[in-house]
Amino acid sequence: MTNTTTFYIVCNNDIGGSANNSVTVSVDNQIQNPPTVSLYANPLSIAYNGSSVITWNANGDFISCNASGGSNGWSGSKSASGTFYTGALTNTTTYYINCSNSAGTTNNSVTVNVDSHNNNDDNVSVNITADDTNIDFEDSTRIRWDSDNADYCTGNGGNNGWSGTRNTSGTFNTGDLTSDETFRITCYNNNDSATDSVTIRVNDENNNDNEPDVTTRNATNITTSSATLNGRVDGNGYSTRAWFEYGTNTNFGYSTSQNSYGSGSTNYSKNITGLYANTTYYFRTVAENSQDTIYGSIFSFKTGGNYIPPVDNQPTVVISADSTNVSYNGATTVRWFTTNANTCFASGGSLGWAGAKNIGPGSFYTGLLTGTRTYTITCSNSIGSSTDSVTVTVRGQVTPTPKPTPTSLVLITSSVDRNQPIVPTLDNTRPQPGDEINYTVSYQNIGTGAITSLNLQINLPQEVSYMFSNGGSPNVFGNSLVFNLGTLKANGQGAVTVRVRVLNNALAGTNLNFPATLSYVDPSGSSQSVNANVSAQVWNEPKPTTPSSIDEINNLGANVFGAGFLPTNLFGWLLLVILALLLILIVKYLFMNSNQSFYSGKKTVTTSSQSSGKKTATE
Repeated sequence: MTNTTTFYIVCNNDIGGSANNSVTVSVDNQIQNPPTVSLYANPLSIAYNGSSVITWNANGDFISCNASGGSNGWSGSKSASGTFYTGALTNTTTYYINCSNSAGTTNNSVTVNVDSHNNNDDNVSVNITADDTNIDFEDSTRIRWDSDNADYCTGNGGNNGWSGTRNTSGTFNTGDLTSDETFRITCYNNNDSATDSVTIRVNDENNNDNEPDVTTRNATNITTSSATLNGRVDGNGYSTRAWFEYGTNTNFGYSTSQNSYGSGSTNYSKNITGLYANTTYYFRTVAENSQDTIYGSIFSFKTGGNYIPPVDNQPTVVISADSTNVSYNGATTVRWFTTNANTCFASGGSLGWAGAKNIGPGSFYTGLLTGTRTYTITCSNSIGSSTDSVTVTVRGQVTPTPKPTPTSLVLITSSVDRNQPIVPTLDNTRPQPGDEINYTVSYQNIGTGAITSLNLQINLPQEVSYMFSNGGSPNVFGNSLVFNLGTLKANGQGAVTVRVRVLNNALAGTNLNFPATLSYVDPSGSSQSVNANVSAQVWNEPKPTTPSSIDEINNLGANVFGAGFLPTNLFGWLLLVILALLLILIVKYLFMNSNQSFYSGKKTVTTSSQSSGKKTATE
């Protein structure tokens, strides 16, 4: 925007009502800065009668540039960027440039150093080579040469501008060749000369290999932040894709989009942007068909301008699901991570997904799903935003049908207990930060046939760290544990216990979900799965902190119920006396109840009869 602008909106409904609003975006006045200009020579030092190339680049608004000094037509008006061939130099020469706009003027200069020694008394030698002396039709290669004791060199033969004055060392791109070419070079001083040559053999146009041919060519349209990469590809009769790899070193790190260029031979190019100013970049061509992947030669170029440190990048976000295809009433975990993001917001999905999210890495347990769901997340910073989504497809509900014997059925249960060595507690679902939790999953096959390919996946919450487990060594993928349990015979059962530790920075009140999925293949060959989930909550109940009270509790438990029954302190003796008194009272109570039962029972009395002489007993 270049001017302050007001945006209006009017909204209506079908009962004749309307509402309107507006907002004004204010635009500051344009601020114009003085231009910047970079100027450099390649090479900076040359031999007598050698030459160099001057390159400059100016940045800013409404720039005009003027050159002075130099040689061979350098002085005068110049465009904002360009290159200049110095021609043969016999003296050290300085090239000046100044660029101006209404805000100011910027000057720069570069000096090309010329070796004054003319090697008149030394013998001349020269050597010329080619990167590839056998190439395909319409491909190119690079010529390289170097000399000793020469003041200047000339090229002849070849093509594409090879003939003429040459530096005493350098490189030359042959351009596309359609026939054999011989490149010759002769180097001189006042008393001697030397000649060398190299011949490039060009294969017949119809002589195609199965693998693609690819050639890297010089970059063009180079600015402070962009360039055009050029190359040529030949599919040799097979449909071929080609692209470029580039970066600030020969490890590259970036690549352009891959495009199809058919099965024949064609030139291709890509424009790349977002480059750092005054920085050397390396690049190469890459081509691939069904036969092979081929890499071209590595070339380089340097951007103009002064180096500008990179600014904050756009945010990125990537979202995925542990499983994107689940059974009816199945569940999975959605995971996301970001770069350069300040805030994230979720939409769509299942219950509990929509709303503000942390910038991750984060995870979300979907719960049981009965329909396909798309989970979308958008993350933002002051520069912009990025959105990604993942769709979890839910397979249709399958009505169970009777299956012939043998059969199988798996039951799964899960539980969480807390192991806190200082103060035991029965509240096993409310751990505190730093506590260790044992998470146990039990399973049983109550069918009449064995099940195979038994796998248990446990998804741990982000607020805990995995310590160890029994029941097998799991494969660990982030906070997901996968146990390969093999085969479970009929009426077989087992259990897996995982120990985790609650992170010290876990917030009080955070719900910890421990979902588990047990998958297997039943005797009929069908894949089955069952799910379970248990929750705990991070608790903020204070722990005992007084050393004396903790010691007394521990000593009490050890003296009464552990080894060494006799107490070792006053508190212990007092407890022992109380226990003895209680025991006496209990015994006395039992004894008195027993006596009352005895006195209230029946009595037997014996009487005698004098007349009969018999004794009679009555109760």
